[in-house]
Amino acid sequence: MKKAETKEVKKEKKETKKKPAPAVKKAAPKVKKEIKKEIKPKKAPKPEVAPKVELNKEISPEKATVKAHVAAEERKAAPEKKKPPKTVQYHGTGGRKTSGARVWLSSGSGVYFINGRPLEIYTCGRKLLNKVAMEPFILTGTMGKYDVHADAIGGGICSQIGAVREAVSEAMCQVNPEFRPALRKSGMLTRDPRMKERKKYGQKRARKRFQYSKR
Repeated sequence: MKKAETKEVKKEKKETKKKPAPAVKKAAPKVKKEIKKEIKPKKAPKPEVAPKVELNKEISPEKATVKAHVAAEERKAAPEKKKPPKTVQYHGTGGRKTSGARVWLSSGSGVYFINGRPLEIYTCGRKLLNKVAMEPFILTGTMGKYDVHADAIGGGICSQIGAVREAVSEAMCQVNPEFRPALRKSGMLTRDPRMKERKKYGQKRARKRFQYSKR
């Protein structure tokens, strides 16, 4: 009996192995949702404009000659525009310490402007600075014959006046090359090399030391 049962159990196991596995259900493919697009109303087409047709107007040679003659007479009748006379200018540059100057000289009545202001107002009435600015004209004997228009930048008033003096003396050499030896001898054509010395580390200023205390 036991043997018969064992055979039946074996047959059942073989049958179970031979049975195919249950088929797995495939997932249904995803369907993309259609996005509703807003339908914009179409614009009405613009009415077509008929192209302009240019008519070839043929001008007779007689009329063309008459028009040319009239145009020439009109040109002769119109007054000619006279150009203003160009004033001769002489240019010079100069510098002193950290300031620089540009000068334009032109024949005139001796007007002296620095940065758009008269010399006496610019120097606050300091006679020494006015004399320094006028030295090139005093030396060459041309006082009151030339107008000066200068642009000065950097530094203080004293250094700017020194820069203007050098620029004026350079412009005077362009006016007349014979002025050069006298200006060179007086040192007005050389830039003043004196400048403030830099501060040194471990000192109060360029040369001054800190106070020494013994106790």
